[in-house]
Amino acid sequence: MGANFHPIHLSVCEVNYNESTKGVEIALKVFFDDLEEGVVLNGGPQLHLFTDKEEVKSDEWILKYLQEKLLLKINSKDVTLNWVGKETDEKRDIQSLWIYLEVPNVKKVKDLEIKNTILCDVHQDQRNMLHLKCNGKKVSWLFDIEKISETIHW
Repeated sequence: MGANFHPIHLSVCEVNYNESTKGVEIALKVFFDDLEEGVVLNGGPQLHLFTDKEEVKSDEWILKYLQEKLLLKINSKDVTLNWVGKETDEKRDIQSLWIYLEVPNVKKVKDLEIKNTILCDVHQDQRNMLHLKCNGKKVSWLFDIEKISETIHW
């Protein structure tokens, strides 16, 4: 397993509806090794994130993976996640990265359905914590291999 081994298999996702920009903003924190393994398991190449050997299309491969594993329906309609970027803090955290996504042009959120199976194909004990801020309400959910979806109505 090497230097990147970690005994906890957890992702943290923050989903915020920004009324001023009319967009849903998503920030996702995952472990490097798990994400890279998930991409490979789903037909992608080795990514070698944040190294000299990083795959040229790593952002596209990560987005493709997340578009299959983090599904959102807003007002009963499937929406597409758009890539914003990724970053890591090599000085403080050498095992994980933040990924930023968005869903633009959302005038109003009446209901939101989330299906989160991020990295459940990599680890049977994967847990995915999700914090949602929308329409003045804050809720948190914990997804795993048995609980993969949640819906909220306003």
